[in-house]
Amino acid sequence: MAVALPALLSTASVALTTGVAGAIGGSFFTHFLISTAMGAALNALSPKPSSASSGGYSLTGQSGSAVDHQIIYGKTKVGGVRLYDTSTGGETNTFLHRILAYAGHEIESYEEIYLNDDLVTIDGSGNVTLPARYSGYVTIKKYYGTTTQAADTGLIADAGGAWTSLHKLSNIAYLYVKLKYNSDVFPNGIPVVSCVIKGKKVYDPETATTAWSDNPALCLRDYVSSAYGLSIPDARIYDSSVITAKGICNQTVESEARYSCNGSFLTSSSPKQVISDMLTSMGGLFWYSQGSWKMKAAAYTTPTVTLDEDDLRSGISLSTRHSRRDNFNTVKGTFRGAESDWQPADYPLVDDPAFITADNNLVNTVDFSLPFTASSKTAQRIARVFLNRNREQLTVSATFGLKAFQVEVGDIVYLNNTRFGWSSKPFEVTTWDFGLSDGLDLQTSLTLREISPEVFTNVDGAFFENNNSSLPSAFYVPAVSFSSIETELRSNFESLFNVVKLTVSSSDPSSVERVEVQMQEDGATNWVAVGVGDLGIYETPALNDGFYYFRVRAYSFLGVKGDWFQSGSTQVLGQAAPPQNVSSLSANLSGGNVNLAWPPVTDPDLSFYRIRHTTDESAPSWSNAVTYVDKVSRPASSVSVPAKSGTYMIRAYDKLGTNSPQLSSVVVPANALETFTNNLSLTDSPTFTGTKTNTSVVSSNLRITTTTSAPSSGTYLSSTYIDTAAVRRVRAYIDLAVSRFDSGSGLFDSLTGPFDTLSGLFDDLTGGGNFDDTDVVTYISITNDNPAGTPTWSSYQIFQAGDFYGRAFRFKVELKSESVGVSPSISSLIAKIKYN
Repeated sequence: MAVALPALLSTASVALTTGVAGAIGGSFFTHFLISTAMGAALNALSPKPSSASSGGYSLTGQSGSAVDHQIIYGKTKVGGVRLYDTSTGGETNTFLHRILAYAGHEIESYEEIYLNDDLVTIDGSGNVTLPARYSGYVTIKKYYGTTTQAADTGLIADAGGAWTSLHKLSNIAYLYVKLKYNSDVFPNGIPVVSCVIKGKKVYDPETATTAWSDNPALCLRDYVSSAYGLSIPDARIYDSSVITAKGICNQTVESEARYSCNGSFLTSSSPKQVISDMLTSMGGLFWYSQGSWKMKAAAYTTPTVTLDEDDLRSGISLSTRHSRRDNFNTVKGTFRGAESDWQPADYPLVDDPAFITADNNLVNTVDFSLPFTASSKTAQRIARVFLNRNREQLTVSATFGLKAFQVEVGDIVYLNNTRFGWSSKPFEVTTWDFGLSDGLDLQTSLTLREISPEVFTNVDGAFFENNNSSLPSAFYVPAVSFSSIETELRSNFESLFNVVKLTVSSSDPSSVERVEVQMQEDGATNWVAVGVGDLGIYETPALNDGFYYFRVRAYSFLGVKGDWFQSGSTQVLGQAAPPQNVSSLSANLSGGNVNLAWPPVTDPDLSFYRIRHTTDESAPSWSNAVTYVDKVSRPASSVSVPAKSGTYMIRAYDKLGTNSPQLSSVVVPANALETFTNNLSLTDSPTFTGTKTNTSVVSSNLRITTTTSAPSSGTYLSSTYIDTAAVRRVRAYIDLAVSRFDSGSGLFDSLTGPFDTLSGLFDDLTGGGNFDDTDVVTYISITNDNPAGTPTWSSYQIFQAGDFYGRAFRFKVELKSESVGVSPSISSLIAKIKYN
């Protein structure tokens, strides 16, 4: 039969529905189908179907040497065929020897073995040890169907020449079962031996390896290329489609593979029926096109081809709905897997109230069995796809130009048609034909079936009842709104003034002819025009400080006015007003980092946030802290930084650099941080014996030596290093106790310049707690060498805290001041290294 197949497949392409579609009266189920040129081929290859159902063909009770082989894909529970029986033990026939064949190919493993309903345990010699009553009475030896397996030596010895070393049963997976007679052990006679088996090893074209898999795409490829299938040569299988389908099947959904294939059948089964049943396990397609066999798993693929009116070569034939007979709204059926003890069982009913309502509350149920599906959750997903696809009922037939030549059965394309209200509406190609028209014009005839990404989800069924077209009303005017309202402070070289930028947008811009924008000052009664024109940015004239309202409406191309969209009250601020305080600051520890988050400040002239840190947890001060994050630009309202214990503080800054009056803070206690086994430290305070550059020690505090001009800075290198004795990953940071020192040159009487130009609040002019004109920057240098020798040290790098890799570590701090006579004053400096 395999020799005749290529000739049979040379006929014109024809779509052929599977037994699944036939079970619902021939409805065009898009498409758990085998399509194309398989009509004649499958009929030629189709013997009479087995009386057993595909996916669960039970062989228990059959015997003989000429029975059909059983093929197992994935994992399933099956019975075996008795190939050989004999008894030994003299006149009493004490022992029964039985060969049970389970598969006509090599298998991966026997997962479970049952005697009747008892799961048995077998030791290394094949003796059944549990349940205990079988101990000493049952021996089971496993043979996996390899080409090199040898005949069982025990049976050869016991059979007295009837079973020899030539009885290898190569390529047959079988069990040799030896039973010792005991009426108490076997009160119901000879037990039935069934097994849960991981079946055939299949070829994966992506990895070029052969191994067990329950991936439906790989299992189907193996079947159609096998002699007991269709004997399709590897060169005629489009493996790119196999690899794509395999990837879809392997996707994780609800903690399991999206699709899997688990079942068995007999070699006497019709290839058409087997392929149809296997395809249900991935909701798939299998077709012949352009010289190759291709497959597709049930999943949405974004179209790459768009067809519109310019591509049409004929009118459109449109079918809008199925007949009532085919328009089912409920799906039921069976699956077979471990959760049902490998017996056919009903998966949960799949329906949708929206579908039932659309069908005048008449429940129409279709029976959709899934013989190769072993999970009720998977069965429900496949049944839901089956139901959703059936409700996508628009079917289009038309002739297109050569642009449609590049698509094929199973592809999804976008279709645009103004008359029907379709804009990039997805359709699936169900039939494809190519030829010459009467005018000798090359044309492509397509049948297209409506589809959408939502088919493959659990979306409300109302979606499918309302997604056919999007024709607007003649009185339709799209809604418009302000996607952003921003206040800017500008200068015309003489004065500063406020301007509000309004960005007008719409979800349907193609239907907007023009927009009209107006504004109103709070307390006024009249609206003032801002502008009329296209969607986009509109700017107000110069505005005084105060509160304003803005509104916008659209006009359609027919001149119909839409409703006004009015903004809430918008405050316009001048340059002197500081930004609002950050209302709160929260800290969330994650490993070595702390995530700081806060409610966004809503001031339109907000520029950034600054975060400072101090080890003081009881009375923290902004001026007696160091900058941890210099700028967090708007609109961000969180930042992740290396974790240190102490107090984190935040302030908002506007575009002129004015800070919010008050700070917000949060404390991260030391006992909340990650603990380590080893804790090393280097304390340089209060003597600070390390290398100093423009720094000096005054009253046990390290300060900048010379601050007569601004800005000023100085550095201090640690007196020694911390050696961990081995290269390792460590957590490093420096604990600082810092205060702001004012030498007196910055006292009130010594201040110069216009009063309004002085920064900060009045109470802070001479050293309050809100200054941030001092800072301390910490650095680390690393070596992997023994520091006692001649090590190679890395360059110093800025750090606050973090994980580093090395053996020894040295440190540097840089003291910085932006004001004359002012210096950071470090009273405590402790570098710390921690590791496990």
